[in-house]
Amino acid sequence: MTAMPHLLLTRPHAQSVRFAESLRSALPGLRVTIAPLLRIALDPPGAAAADGVAGLIFTSENGVAGFVAGCARRDVPAWCVGPRTAEAARAAGFATVHQGGGDARALIAELTAVRPDGPLLHVRGRHAAADISGALNAAGIGARDLVVYDQQAQPMPPEGAAALASRGDVVVPVFSPRSARLLGVHLPQGGPRARLHLVAISDAAAQPLAGHGAIHAQHIVSAPDAAAMHSMVAKVIRALEARGNPR
Repeated sequence: MTAMPHLLLTRPHAQSVRFAESLRSALPGLRVTIAPLLRIALDPPGAAAADGVAGLIFTSENGVAGFVAGCARRDVPAWCVGPRTAEAARAAGFATVHQGGGDARALIAELTAVRPDGPLLHVRGRHAAADISGALNAAGIGARDLVVYDQQAQPMPPEGAAALASRGDVVVPVFSPRSARLLGVHLPQGGPRARLHLVAISDAAAQPLAGHGAIHAQHIVSAPDAAAMHSMVAKVIRALEARGNPR
């Protein structure tokens, strides 16, 4: 019998654990390997970081965590990229929280349409996929960046390398272009290797691995959020099981 499909998660440990738990509720007995390629290191700002700011932009829950670790301001509106980030902002004590459409493009479009009073402060990680402040400034809305955490690259853990070198089907979600690039460094170039089924949160996240010989199949979700990723990963795993890989 062919080995059952395997899920490989390379996000930071806390996010990977949460994603795995949510999938196990839908797919009991799912084989999961957590092999983080990134570690989140908070870099809290000073107490005066938001002085003179009329609104905050958060594009991740890590941004919320980094900001509140150093600055006590909660009286300004928080513009959040999606539901997970909005939930983190509310839990941190922000009274006015605006939830965006799930990605930077949608958030930029919303802010450009609403044109909130500025200046705005984009609270983000050191590595960002989109220049939100630049886009807003180009649209005549004052904005600047504040880096409050770093996404530090880590070597592939041995258990992750073992999964990549297996001979079965391995489903690998990627949530950003940088995550995909880091994964690509560790993909086997020859010898035994898994049949990798990539599930990408966007075209941009899939692009760094386009044409890579180790990718057996590629899937891009219809919406750039965790719920869509959860749904697509479950769909791919069920399809693999239906082709003869029962759990």
